[in-house]
Amino acid sequence: MTTPDWRVFAIRYAERDGVSADEVFLHATPSDEPRAMAYYIWLVTGPAGAFLVDTGFGCEVARLRDREDCLRGDPLDAVRALGVSPEELSDVVLTHLHFDHCGELDRFPRARFWLQQREMAFWTGPNAQRPSFRRVVMSQDITAVAALNLDGRVRWVDGDVTVAPGLSLHRVGGHTAGMQVVRVVTGHGVVVLASDAAHYYANLATDRPYSALESVSGAHAAFDRLHELAGPAAHIVPGHDPAVLTRYPVAGPHLAGTAVELTAGPLEPEVEKP
Repeated sequence: MTTPDWRVFAIRYAERDGVSADEVFLHATPSDEPRAMAYYIWLVTGPAGAFLVDTGFGCEVARLRDREDCLRGDPLDAVRALGVSPEELSDVVLTHLHFDHCGELDRFPRARFWLQQREMAFWTGPNAQRPSFRRVVMSQDITAVAALNLDGRVRWVDGDVTVAPGLSLHRVGGHTAGMQVVRVVTGHGVVVLASDAAHYYANLATDRPYSALESVSGAHAAFDRLHELAGPAAHIVPGHDPAVLTRYPVAGPHLAGTAVELTAGPLEPEVEKP
C-alpha cells in the first residue's frame, strides 16, 4: 500500500508575550511562569490537493481585541510562498470557532469549510451567551459560517471523517464542544495537528489543560485521543507553543521565524518534561 505523500506546515501569524500562568494552565501553581503564546495556521499539501487548517484573525479583529501589536504579517503570504494560492483553495478545515482560528473567511472565495456540527450547534445554542464562552468568539465569525452554510459551502462533520487518503478529522471536544484535530499520514509517519486540544507541549506533558474549556473531563479525554491518534511516536503539534518554530526546520527561503515544515518530525524531542 502506497503511503500518502503529504507535507505539513505550521505558519505563525501572531505572538503575544507575558501570558499569565493562570491562562496557560487550569489550576496553575506558584512554580508556573508566564509564557509567550504563538498563533498559527497550518497547511497540508499533497497529490489530493492543498488543505488549509484554520484561518487566524485579521487586522480588524486585532484592533477590536487589542491584539494589533501581536500580528507578525499576513499568513497568506507564507501560504503563497509555499506554492498555494489562497484564492484558489478548495478546502479549509476549521478546528473550532474561537476568534483566533476562524477569521476572514471571505479571503477564500472558492473554498468549502469543514466544521463539526456540534461546534456550530454550541455557538448558536443557549450557553454561548455566557461570559466565560462569549469572550472567545466574534459574532461576525459565527454569522459568516451561517452565511456560507446557506450558500452550500460548509461540509458538516459528525465525529471522525476521512477527507482524503491519509488525511482525517477527529472530534475530540474538551476545549470546545466540537473541537476537532487533524491527523496526517506522511512518508515519515503520522503528524497530529492538535490545534487548541493542546495549546502547549507542557499541557500534554503535565496532563494539565489550558484554562479556557467547555469540559475539564473532555479536555483530558482529548489528550488521550491525541496520543491514540499519534501512536507510539507521539508526533503531536500543539496549537500555540512558540517552541514549534524552533523544533522544526524552516519551511523555505525567507520563511525563517514564520513557517516550519512538520512533515519529517522535530529537530529535537517534542514533549516538554514536567
